[in-house]
Amino acid sequence: MESKWKVDSTPSTKTIYDVVNEIDKGMDGTGGIKLDPEYQREYKFTVSDESLLIESLLLGIPIPIIYLSSDTTKIPYISNVIDGQHRLRAIYRFVKNEFALKDLEKINELNFKKFLELPTDIQASILHQCSLTFENIHVQNNPELEMEIFKRYNTGSHPLSRQEIRHAVYRSEVNDWLNQQIETYYKSVSPFKNIYNMTKKRFSDKTAHENIQTMLYILEDGLESKYETSPEYAEEFMKKNTITINQEIQIEKLSLLLDKVNDFFEKIYCDYGIKYPFSKEIYGVESRNYKVQIPILMIITDFLRKLIEIDVDLTSTVNTEIILKVISNVMKDSYLENNYKGSSTRPELLIETSNKLFEKFSEINLI
Repeated sequence: MESKWKVDSTPSTKTIYDVVNEIDKGMDGTGGIKLDPEYQREYKFTVSDESLLIESLLLGIPIPIIYLSSDTTKIPYISNVIDGQHRLRAIYRFVKNEFALKDLEKINELNFKKFLELPTDIQASILHQCSLTFENIHVQNNPELEMEIFKRYNTGSHPLSRQEIRHAVYRSEVNDWLNQQIETYYKSVSPFKNIYNMTKKRFSDKTAHENIQTMLYILEDGLESKYETSPEYAEEFMKKNTITINQEIQIEKLSLLLDKVNDFFEKIYCDYGIKYPFSKEIYGVESRNYKVQIPILMIITDFLRKLIEIDVDLTSTVNTEIILKVISNVMKDSYLENNYKGSSTRPELLIETSNKLFEKFSEINLI
């Protein structure tokens, strides 16, 4: 067995007082526990979930072991949370007086109280008599081992979505840049929150990220007959960007492509009222429930890629109207309307429809 994959660990127990102090240090970068290493998932606990955990703590119900990475080669010494981020963050938020307890099942007299509103003896009990058990896994400057442990914990008893795991495993400057772009869409009041259907769930479980990664792969390289599903495109996009040598040039290239299609989507959103361009709405058919349909996203993206490659200005009024007319005429008569079942992304059908769109545009525009 290769020594780099051998795992050693040390158990420890910490009071809540010590845990909160270590998280404080992790947040300001001076040591302690880092709650949000790059590979961690978005926080999904509700206040009810958090309150139930605090109640368990008060009742003495054991909290599952929390797993930390331990790397003494790093100065200052900071432990990344591998498993247990939600538990730690909930406890930290409560002690920092950030929410009031609700929906407690056994100690309901504490409902609606924040930490500093609790009797002082209960505050002291939480801080100094309640404790958490940790397993400190020695990774010793071995990020591959740390990621392997994270992946195994989160594909086993504490599952992440496959996209959340990809988000953790394929880390690069390019992928970090894209994550920042997507977070901006989610938090802004711009049309892109609608265009990419940035609901809380789709953002937190990284479904929206997968959609945009699929789109960017196709904008760069086109539809591929070897890929049957959008997750394959997303994974290939992320994987290839981890080995890209010049990350800055790649970010510049992707940013330019993304800006061009975003300008087009924003124009049809504002001027034509098409809020969900990756649904049947793009070709004039009402689609209440499916605001992002993957086959439509893939076909439209590949069509726009071909137009960008021949320097078509997607946002000139004449071109925009031709593009929308072509999409309406071709896609209303495509397999999407006639034989469409579920979210089929059969490569030959996608490629065939994209080719028809480009041919029709060329005929009208006399390319």
